[in-house]
Amino acid sequence: MAEYRIWSSSAKRVLQAAYLQEPDSVPVGPYMGNHGAKVAGVKISEYCTDARVMAEAQLKAWDIYGQDIIPVQSDNYYIAEGFGVKVEMHEDSTPTLKKPVIEDLKDIYGLKVPEPYRDGRMAVYLEATKRVKEQVGALAAVRGTGTGPFALAGHLMGTERFLMELAMADMDPEGEEAAALRHLLDLTSDALIEFAKALLKEGADIVQAGDSLASIDVISPKMYRKWAFPYEKKFFKAINRELRDKNAAAILHVCGNMTPVLNEMAETGANILELDYKVNIAEAKQRVGGKVCLMGNLNPSALLLMGTPEAVDAEARKCIKDAAGGGGFILGSGCEVAYFTPKENIRAMINVARQSSYPV
Repeated sequence: MAEYRIWSSSAKRVLQAAYLQEPDSVPVGPYMGNHGAKVAGVKISEYCTDARVMAEAQLKAWDIYGQDIIPVQSDNYYIAEGFGVKVEMHEDSTPTLKKPVIEDLKDIYGLKVPEPYRDGRMAVYLEATKRVKEQVGALAAVRGTGTGPFALAGHLMGTERFLMELAMADMDPEGEEAAALRHLLDLTSDALIEFAKALLKEGADIVQAGDSLASIDVISPKMYRKWAFPYEKKFFKAINRELRDKNAAAILHVCGNMTPVLNEMAETGANILELDYKVNIAEAKQRVGGKVCLMGNLNPSALLLMGTPEAVDAEARKCIKDAAGGGGFILGSGCEVAYFTPKENIRAMINVARQSSYPV
């Protein structure tokens, strides 16, 4: 394994886990995007459009919780807008898709990869990442966001239309429809690559492909292997040098029960697989824990939002027992922490990690 110039405290703890080592204790990083706006008392509409507000909200959340990973995250459309997608803004909630940019397959060939510092709202996330990193340095790992190639293609075309076109293309794999969709996924991969490189430049310790439309709850394992896996793999391969140069790591996050394709996910080149609560993390550790760091996987709704601190404590301890042995594990939420999640539940999760020194 290569030697990585990693710093002290939380940044070191997280990166050691990402590269399958045993840190001093189990790292912890609940995915608190818009929850940061809640605890900071700012509107989501301001949070997702103003880099200063986003950064200050996440720093406020970190001051409250003291977790190892600070996520600079809010909504889904910051890259898609760079391609020309129209969204509807709301006073105090995340933007929603108003109009896709692809009405006909031929429109795909007119798309250009957007420039992260100029197009869409990517610049908001880049500046917010820079602001957070300047404040915390090595005291916390800063996690940038990133829409996966498959999910981003769905935003550009509209989810239902995109999935229908994929089904049609499967009937004629060498036809014009399939060629257009492959071109689209190459474009969305390239867009994510450019955005991730910009995030690393601005100080992100972690970048990601959040590809939740590629969930096995939505598509078949066969479709995942054909239409999602190759483009996720392209992304992680393309940023590998930057990750090493910047002493950083990359996450693949896909919601749902991804058990049938865990092996493929581990082969994408991601350092970390962030797993949903639907995945048995003990089984995941057994199958791919020697290849990739696992992150998860407390239920963000039934447990963190609606459960008790005692229940969170018990489940967090079980996750650590099932997956932390030997290193290569980060305690996290299965998906994004809900906006109204009680602070005491998040604190209970973090406290368990702080009490879990290696060897566990």
